[in-house]
Amino acid sequence: MQTRRLLGFLIALLIAGNSTRAATEVQYSPRLKVSSRQELEERLHAPFAEGVAHPAGVSNCAQLLERRGRTSQTKGSDRLAQAERSTVADCLVLQELWNAQPARSSYLHGLPWKAPLWPLLPPQLAITVSAESESAATAAAGRGQTWRDFDSSAAAETETKGPDEIVVTGKGFLERLILWGRGDFNGDGFEDLLVQSLDTLTEGTYRNTRLFVLTRRTANGPLSLARSLL
Repeated sequence: MQTRRLLGFLIALLIAGNSTRAATEVQYSPRLKVSSRQELEERLHAPFAEGVAHPAGVSNCAQLLERRGRTSQTKGSDRLAQAERSTVADCLVLQELWNAQPARSSYLHGLPWKAPLWPLLPPQLAITVSAESESAATAAAGRGQTWRDFDSSAAAETETKGPDEIVVTGKGFLERLILWGRGDFNGDGFEDLLVQSLDTLTEGTYRNTRLFVLTRRTANGPLSLARSLL
């Protein structure tokens, strides 16, 4: 009886070791230069710096996010719209990190946000400039494909300009993928990654920024899209 109990205990340990590991706290990228929720809250309510593009009638991130979705689309040049979208992304990063909770378990523990992670990234991170291309990326994810499967021209560069960054290039595009933090961003108990994509088409003037929550539900599986925030 004792032998059977010991065997069962060892099997349970092996399964636990190969499945999830506890994530102790929410982690912030060093790019943010913050170390606490209080500092995040202060940043959310701090006045926008001079030169930061934002809609009229708001003076900080908290006000901008409160009115988001209740204000009309930006009128003006594409460049202005891009600048204001970038400000929204910056504010959403602060808000999502402020709302994040420590994860109870994780399949992401110990995975650095660097080029070797590229083969595990989901196809929805690819630049989608039309409803058709977005649907194609979603369908590819449904088939269990990764970004590398979806676009054979894409590859991650080994050199980047800063920490927590993956640069992906391919036919006619360049994307900088910035990891802003780790934690539970959707309340399911699992550790997620908060990732911003800075998109550029190398032929033309297309610029865009997007914000994603990525997760991983198996020990050896690819990353998947949990939420699209922007």
